[in-house]
Amino acid sequence: MSDFSPEQLRDRLRRGATGRLLLKSLSVVYTAAMAARKALYERGALRRRRLPVPVVCFGNISAGGTGKTSTVVTTAFELARSGRRPAVLLRGYKRKNNASGVTVLAKGRAVSLEEAGDEALMLYRMLEPAGVPVLVSTDRFASGTIAAAELGADIILLDDGFQHFAIERDADIVLVNATAPFTADSVLPYGNLREPPSALSRADAVIITHCEQVPQEAIDALRGEIAKFAPRAEIIESMHSPEDFIDPATSGHINLDALKGKQAVALSGIGDPASFEDALTKIKIKLKQIWRYPDHHVFTAEELTAARQTREGLPLITTYKDFTRFPPGWQETAGSGVLILSVRIVFLCNGWKTLMRLVSGAGGKES
Repeated sequence: MSDFSPEQLRDRLRRGATGRLLLKSLSVVYTAAMAARKALYERGALRRRRLPVPVVCFGNISAGGTGKTSTVVTTAFELARSGRRPAVLLRGYKRKNNASGVTVLAKGRAVSLEEAGDEALMLYRMLEPAGVPVLVSTDRFASGTIAAAELGADIILLDDGFQHFAIERDADIVLVNATAPFTADSVLPYGNLREPPSALSRADAVIITHCEQVPQEAIDALRGEIAKFAPRAEIIESMHSPEDFIDPATSGHINLDALKGKQAVALSGIGDPASFEDALTKIKIKLKQIWRYPDHHVFTAEELTAARQTREGLPLITTYKDFTRFPPGWQETAGSGVLILSVRIVFLCNGWKTLMRLVSGAGGKES
């Protein structure tokens, strides 16, 4: 069960020689346009502005899921715990007032899914216990100015901003999914790369995510490829580890073992659904049905009703990001048994210390 998506169109075109030629030609044009835009910023033809506080960017060179959200959340929590006052800035994909204005998600401010977008709303709900605000705008200089001047932020975490050259940053951190490495990919629209691999040369650190899903020899090979393009960057390995299930109806937490060996269904609309489904399989959950929707899909009451009618009373497991896009009154349409898989990021070796040393030292200020 899925909607039509650009990925489906691309896959159809890649089946034929004419379609492949068209996509590859468009990739050449896209690459040239990205290079020209970057050059304009480097030469000063387009202005790069600096915010009054340090800026740390977390981004990708690929489209699709890399585990960036978990990394941003974990970093923001650690900064807040250490006494810093972080704020997170993001563009707000598919939000209603996407064209202009700054939407602020902070204590005492009520914001809807339409105003903020699903990623921002999810981030804020996760960061709310730490008091970390999330600001959404296409103009991230404006949102960063508000974060520093009005909300008292002393460090900015720029979410998904590696290709956002309009703001000076003190550190660039790029995430690469070990299950979908850039070495086997091409630039958009033929492939999923936003930039050629050479863009990694701008990175201060590269985090390899989802290391739990590939053999060590594949990780070692990927490290070698990253080092070719980013010889000065720290290379950090991480894995995503399921923590527990959240029952959104009660906000209660359920042990992973409660579903071990049992049947369930999976529903998602994210960039990397395979990683989510693989995590459930590794918990020994037997997935009887899998429903994939395009990334950022806003679920309707009709879709949740259809899922309830076909899952035959089995638990419906989804992601935190997907649940933020459930419609009002979801309990009446989806029924009971909806669970959210809670996942935490685990850094291998000294990766966490390396990352926090880089983040805390951004702008020359150690925490």
